[in-house]
Amino acid sequence: MPTVPTPTASRRKINYDFVSVASDLLPVWDFVVMLLTPLLANLLYGQFFAMQHYDEAPWKGSDIQAMAAAVLAPFMLYDSQFGSDPERRRGFEMLRSFATRWIKFSAVLLAFGYATRSLDIMPRMWVVVWMLPSFVFTLAARAALARQLRRMETSGVLSQAIAVVGAGPIADRLIKHLLQTQPGKIELLGVFDDRGSRNDGRLFQPKGTLADLLELGKNRPIDWILVALPATADDRVLSIVHTLKTLAVPVGLAPESVGLKLPNQVINFIGEGLPVTMLADRPIRKWDAVIKKAEDLLLGGIITLLLLPLLAIVVLLIRLDSPGPILFKQRRHAWNNSEFFIYKFRTMRWEPDSGASAGVIQQTLRDDPRITKLGNILRKTSIDELPQLFNVLQGDMSLVGPRPHAVNMRTEEQLGHEIVDTYAHRHRVKPGITGWSQVNGSRGATDTVEQLRRRVELDLHYVENWSLWLDIKILFLTALTVVRGNNAY
Repeated sequence: MPTVPTPTASRRKINYDFVSVASDLLPVWDFVVMLLTPLLANLLYGQFFAMQHYDEAPWKGSDIQAMAAAVLAPFMLYDSQFGSDPERRRGFEMLRSFATRWIKFSAVLLAFGYATRSLDIMPRMWVVVWMLPSFVFTLAARAALARQLRRMETSGVLSQAIAVVGAGPIADRLIKHLLQTQPGKIELLGVFDDRGSRNDGRLFQPKGTLADLLELGKNRPIDWILVALPATADDRVLSIVHTLKTLAVPVGLAPESVGLKLPNQVINFIGEGLPVTMLADRPIRKWDAVIKKAEDLLLGGIITLLLLPLLAIVVLLIRLDSPGPILFKQRRHAWNNSEFFIYKFRTMRWEPDSGASAGVIQQTLRDDPRITKLGNILRKTSIDELPQLFNVLQGDMSLVGPRPHAVNMRTEEQLGHEIVDTYAHRHRVKPGITGWSQVNGSRGATDTVEQLRRRVELDLHYVENWSLWLDIKILFLTALTVVRGNNAY
């Protein structure tokens, strides 16, 4: 039977809890900094900026601001993921995350100062001299800690020592997953199993029994013991846990799906605490959904009101240009794979018995003879899309989202889902007047399979990475794209 290698006495190992403890001390540092930096500000201001003698110190009232800052800073500057996520401790990501928190903290602090009038008698330059060192000192502490933790991780002092219990397919997938996703951060102590070695195709054979693991735990720190057994083997799992509880080591049950190509491994809860593994979720939910709805109603309503005179002029011009209805309505794909009627200004000659009414959708071509002279102008300026603002206010569309394609639209004689199997995933959010595809060069008809695949790829990027800032960016880029008239016909 293979034996467990005896750990070298020279190897110094620190429990990985050190990372969380060290990062949790940052709020204490923030508290101290906010109490002491007003004293530094008083000294610097008096030395460099006080141009006249004051009967009273110009920073009178700083004690109130300092106490407010000291109370708020530990809560508002705290990043709960600083210790658990190594990426949050790296360069730009750390600076971005902290700067965001600092801006919010400063805004609240200044609002408090104006509300309590404690800032009224304090020179503005004193506030700057106070806030700037506070920012530097609090950021420097995070940068120094992050650098030290990176050094410790690189040297192996902070690598997580993990022992796996239970040889088999789950253990094989678990170990491969750990080694591939966290190279250099995992110290694998081996697989331990009382059933011994068996030539049954296992990639990782046991190095010892549970007794060997208990003996190893006496001689060196272990960060995790992961049981790689199916949850249905509950009696055996409970017996193993009972045996391992003699060690002060966390014991976890590895998910059976580890290493499999499943979309998500997030645990959520249904009803009275029923845990489920999330395989798919609503891409925009809870407060994000509220923000998205507010964006559509408020911004969409404002834009509609501002454009009403233009809409009225276009209606008159269409009526004078050619006979037929003012608006063009067409069935298109919507949220949750449903359908709705999209509104556009009519840009083509009216043909009551056209093929579209029979269910045959012909995409608009460049220099399409059906387009009127006025319609050509409306299309190039994208003014023909403006009636979709009413689709937004009705709740069928959003300002930003994947462009809705016509029902039964074909590309190279194939339907969308016949070309790209993830085509319908675009419908997990409401369609938009503009989208990530349109500002990345995928605007207009999809004449080829390659164009459709590119459109779907860009749309799915938006669906999976939605944020309010992304919407604002798309709206800004859309304005530039419309001015340039790119790919519109």
